[in-house]
Amino acid sequence: MRKMLLPFLAIPLLAAAAPAVDLRLGHAYEPTHPWHLGMVEAARIIKEKSDGRINIAVFPSATLGNEQELMEQAITGGLDIAESGAGQLANVYEVMTITEMPYIFRDNSHIMQFVRSPKFEEIKKDFHEEHGAYIVGSSTYGIRHIIGNKPIRVPADLAGFKLRVPDQRITVGYARAMGANPTPIALGEAYLALQQNAVDGLENPLPTIFSFKFHEVSKFLSLTAHVTNVVHLVMNGDSYDSLPPADREILSAGLIEGCEIIFRMINESDAKLIDFFKEQGVNIVEADRAAFARATKSMSDEYAKNWAKFGDLYDYIQNLK
Repeated sequence: MRKMLLPFLAIPLLAAAAPAVDLRLGHAYEPTHPWHLGMVEAARIIKEKSDGRINIAVFPSATLGNEQELMEQAITGGLDIAESGAGQLANVYEVMTITEMPYIFRDNSHIMQFVRSPKFEEIKKDFHEEHGAYIVGSSTYGIRHIIGNKPIRVPADLAGFKLRVPDQRITVGYARAMGANPTPIALGEAYLALQQNAVDGLENPLPTIFSFKFHEVSKFLSLTAHVTNVVHLVMNGDSYDSLPPADREILSAGLIEGCEIIFRMINESDAKLIDFFKEQGVNIVEADRAAFARATKSMSDEYAKNWAKFGDLYDYIQNLK
């Protein structure tokens, strides 16, 4: 009798077990970048917490598409999760331009305060209602500076300067406001553009300058600190909704933990990389940040309509303590 009962006893146990889930996460950054390393660790945590049921494969270096394509795939269903910079997301969801305003954030910690705030929860809900996808994690990308073929101390130094920027409306806008000639080029093509003098320089945070080795082909690093960036994890709505509630909790918690790891890594990198670049022969230039802040201040009024539904977001962010 015991042998006959065992198969029947196993049936409800097998039926109750949640099926394994394989998810793909794509981004445009190098495998050495904190946003890759943090998501690899998040995938490990999620797999462990789900007893091996949730598996996330992380694809770096734009292997699944460029930044714009990855974001669009996550929204439409060609990709489960994409790392999307706020400026990229602003191409389809204009509210995100608020976080691309020059000098709105004091530092990386200030960004983390905002993405944990009640107001940002409202923004995430609105994004989902508008596009069907979810923002399932956010963290800092770092503080943007200019690296190029000459020192940049004041906005006048950017006159006629071909500045590589991402193909984002807001980034083109602040580059022009600072006095540069914005030249949109994909991140993966920027090294060659610098090497061949197709552009005079680019602007990116220190960890990105390091991981893409831009310091090899540009020897003046001007510390403008003009924008402190946010990157979001955008998850396809069907991919998220198809998960059982318990798995959604595991996934969300693991991705948020990965975002915290990224925040710590970028903060640590910012503290160390200046000395590294000096050792590599890069000239460190102290820019007049107040002059750049004055040159770009009008942008908060020009773009205010993009986030008007949430009130005075500019003051809300600046007043976060």
